[in-house]
Amino acid sequence: MLNAMIGAGMLAAPAKVYALAGGWSFVVLAAAALALTPLILCFADLSSRFSGTGGPYLYARAGLPALPAFAVGWLMWFSQAMSVATLSSLFVTYLAGFVPALETGLPRYLTIAALGVALTGIVLLGIRQSARASNVLIVLKVGFVIAFAAAGIWFVQGQRLAIDQPLPTAIPFAQAMLIYLFAYSGFERGSVVAGEAQDPQRDVPAALIGGVLAVTFAYAAVLLVCMGVLDQPAANDRPLAEAGRQLFGPAGAVAVSAGALAVIVGTILVITISMPRMLLALSEQEQLPRWLGAVHPRWRTPHVAIVISSVLGFGFAMMSDLLTALTIATAARLTGYVLCCISLWRMSGRPDAPQPRFSLPFRGPIALFTAVLFTGVLALGATKELPPLAAVLAVGLVLWAVSRRAPSPGPRSNP
Repeated sequence: MLNAMIGAGMLAAPAKVYALAGGWSFVVLAAAALALTPLILCFADLSSRFSGTGGPYLYARAGLPALPAFAVGWLMWFSQAMSVATLSSLFVTYLAGFVPALETGLPRYLTIAALGVALTGIVLLGIRQSARASNVLIVLKVGFVIAFAAAGIWFVQGQRLAIDQPLPTAIPFAQAMLIYLFAYSGFERGSVVAGEAQDPQRDVPAALIGGVLAVTFAYAAVLLVCMGVLDQPAANDRPLAEAGRQLFGPAGAVAVSAGALAVIVGTILVITISMPRMLLALSEQEQLPRWLGAVHPRWRTPHVAIVISSVLGFGFAMMSDLLTALTIATAARLTGYVLCCISLWRMSGRPDAPQPRFSLPFRGPIALFTAVLFTGVLALGATKELPPLAAVLAVGLVLWAVSRRAPSPGPRSNP
């Protein structure tokens, strides 16, 4: 789960948030972490009730009617595709620090295509092979954060951290929160592949809570160095690399950019592992065409869903910029979160609901409060993203309606 969360948020958020909130960026980070706390607890309760593949879709299906439950799965899958687009754009941005020509035009498209082919191939080979590569990359990523913070903390200038501007109004503050909520969004990916963990009902709740706490400290350390070192944190698309350049010259920029590329690749790999499994869960429940869940006879992976998900994700990267992909991904994901919280609220009063191993006290009121809270954040910070999100949801509902009319061909084996 840490591999999913230490990624684009850490590398892009300092500049994007500072442009919206200035010296209040730490307050935005704290607000995002506080807002996320009840959501994490709701997901810890939800994830401990299930052991099947699907994560948020399974949580919604247990407490909501079929249509809104499908909407959760569809939106979470789409948000992951947009996350791949966000990270792929960020990958090209940092790689262009070495080869500027890659940032635009045909070289950019070819770079994204090569990245997509390589990572899709790893995922097609199976969860074990993917996990090996993921484990190597998480070591690189954690080492990168520690090295960056340890090297930069000694050069932080306290006067740069002073707040010399008024508190942002509600809309830019909410927009800045959305950027950090995207950064945190990987917390639920551990539950999406819960069916493939050794003991998901024990391990996933602990991973959700512990992972978010660890990542909060990591993001705070990175933000501290960027704000305390850079004259204009919002002026550079590669704020960490620019901080490395100011501290240690060109060699510092090269070292930070190389570490950033490892962080980005690791995060995309984790998403490409979990993203097709959302389609698999929807296919298994006959909410989407069953051929989407076809399993490769040798690799035992849902190869059709993997290829389609990767084509869409990396294709979005070629058609959209980083901030557009990021905000749409966050809006889609938050909508799914809200529906999951409503599902938990409905289940809290049902004796026949699946019983949790991690029992959240006052789960009904907390779930309802969390749903209202994130609905408000969406209403303030994602107004522009709601129309395209509605169009994506409409496409999904058409596929859902068609699949519901198709005859069932009978059961099949899972990957």
